Amino acid sequence: PRRPRPRLLVLHASNRSTSNTLALWSRCRERLEKDCDITEIGLRNGTLEDCAGCPYTMCLHYGEQGGCFYGGVMVQEVYPAIREADAVVLLCPNYNDALSANLTAAINRLTALYRTTPFTDKAVFAVVVSGYSGGDIVARQVVSALNMNKGFWLPPEFCLLETANDAGTAVTLPGIDERLNSFTENILRQLKEP
Repeated sequence: PRRPRPRLLVLHASNRSTSNTLALWSRCRERLEKDCDITEIGLRNGTLEDCAGCPYTMCLHYGEQGGCFYGGVMVQEVYPAIREADAVVLLCPNYNDALSANLTAAINRLTALYRTTPFTDKAVFAVVVSGYSGGDIVARQVVSALNMNKGFWLPPEFCLLETANDAGTAVTLPGIDERLNSFTENILRQLKEP
């Protein structure tokens, strides 16, 4: 059975003053806070070391201990939050038609946790904002990395996909409030239905 108050883990690597993705998420969060417990973790530059490809046996050893050789924010904050979460929401600005380097590093580092924590009962959602185009490519990368590779379940309409270039313009897009309502209602519906 699903929890009455789903737990969301929100991961981002954006700057609040310039990020359209974070601006949209702030509006989503306002709609979700009364029904969900939300943990937001920023993975900006300097907070996260990428996986450098430990030998399989070393990754297995640390993973079986519930950790990772590289430690840091992933072991201290992200791993515990994922263990508790019902869903992960990735906030993905489109940088050159790819997930940001820090979000990619976080996904890479989930391999150690994957050894001891099943992800099949955890949903993945995403907010993707592109300056011009390519948001669909980023959304496919989220599906490939977290659903197909790591086993998170993929709800229908898992992604809010928008196009906005200048800082602050995403929240002024025509029809954005209706799309934000639809996206947040879908998160609640997916996580609360049996």
